[in-house]
Amino acid sequence: MKKEHLLAVLVLAITSAAISGCGQMPPQQGAISYTALGASDAVGVGAFPLSQGYVFRIRDDLENRGREVELLNLGIPGAEVDAIKSVSKIVLLSGMRPNLVTLWTGANDLINGDDPGAFEEDLEDILKDLRDRTSAFIVIGDIPDLTKLPKFIQDPDSDVTVERVRAFNDAIVRQAGNFNVSIARLSEIDMFEELVSDIDGFHPDNEGHKKIAERFLDVILPEFELSN
Repeated sequence: MKKEHLLAVLVLAITSAAISGCGQMPPQQGAISYTALGASDAVGVGAFPLSQGYVFRIRDDLENRGREVELLNLGIPGAEVDAIKSVSKIVLLSGMRPNLVTLWTGANDLINGDDPGAFEEDLEDILKDLRDRTSAFIVIGDIPDLTKLPKFIQDPDSDVTVERVRAFNDAIVRQAGNFNVSIARLSEIDMFEELVSDIDGFHPDNEGHKKIAERFLDVILPEFELSN
């Protein structure tokens, strides 16, 4: 991970730690302290404006249902799971104690040819840290069939195969089970062309981000006793 990314996140985490900690309250009470971990999708890349990204949509939906939400968005464009692990560790060491965490990772690792086993080890570390240091409700997204994205239909990649998508998702399912983490089944979204940005054929567009937010909210809302 680039040093400037780590420094920026460290400063952000220390500053945010000053926010009054409501993360240890029961999820049905008080403000929702929401930390989002992920890569460019968490930042909103592909949406226009970025505030239409899935993380911001989750926050907005919760607020529209009458809950105050304190959002710390730690999405890092291009991040693989090891970078996300570093960011998560820094934030937890800073004293932040969210009561809601969303995590979406794995696609960049898969595309870059990384080993699913190495990905799983880092994912295990992230979830263990979150479980040891917080009582947050954690939701992890699995990986859609990347082979159906326009980018890889037009320019197939030997690292982007159905088999590798399955291997990474198997790792996500195993670790979610090990740490009692809920799964947003993004793999059930048919990522057809109308849900993908026509700028790069890879990131979700506004409608794609909406679908992703809906999958996360399907899992989040019952935990916070909010109707879907």
